[in-house]
Amino acid sequence: MKKLLATLAACVGLAAPFAASAADNVVLVELFTSQGCSSCPPADANLAELADRDDVLALSMHVDYWDYLGWKDTFGSPANTKRQYAYRDHMGARVVYTPQMIIQGRHDVPGYRPDLIEGAIQSVAAASKPAGLAIEEADGRLTARLSMTNVRGTCTVWIASYRQKAEVDIANGENRGRKITYHNIVEKLMRAGTWTSSGPEVIDLPLPGAGEGIAVWIQNDKTGEILAVSFVEN
Repeated sequence: MKKLLATLAACVGLAAPFAASAADNVVLVELFTSQGCSSCPPADANLAELADRDDVLALSMHVDYWDYLGWKDTFGSPANTKRQYAYRDHMGARVVYTPQMIIQGRHDVPGYRPDLIEGAIQSVAAASKPAGLAIEEADGRLTARLSMTNVRGTCTVWIASYRQKAEVDIANGENRGRKITYHNIVEKLMRAGTWTSSGPEVIDLPLPGAGEGIAVWIQNDKTGEILAVSFVEN
């Protein structure tokens, strides 16, 4: 069972101490999914299992390009669609699809294949980490401390705000009549800036509200590879 990574004080709006994820061991899994895709529910279920693990940050990236099928995805985002197309270009693929899982920015795996998913996770988990990332909390302020040791080129620091769980009644489209529970739904994806330095750097993070999480990761602009990731949840 995933450990509770963060809590917020209920009084006076002050944050209680946060415990950050073990960044050196966390693998980022992004599921590009849609409420309007009949092939996606098995992948959504796989994502739910991954979201309960300590060694994985599993995020649901809902896209909007299936909305024309009769149901507008309530979490669909043009930013998520744009991100998926960027992975297509990084990997030299011809198309995008759902349900697609991208593991650590390196591996493209169908979201309904748990065997391939686990193999990709283990592969990247065993690789050396060229960057460091730690989330710290002090005096009601949440920050991320970044460092790189052996990285060429520029990197982007991303911050994602996500909802840990939501149930949706789908009234139309390919999943009409189904009630589906989604996990770790990315609601806001923010570019914190471009980073080229090998020295340490500290950036401010928003505090997660009740039932939310905040994730931050370093991504190589040229290859799309995720160099380090960490997160907190409330």
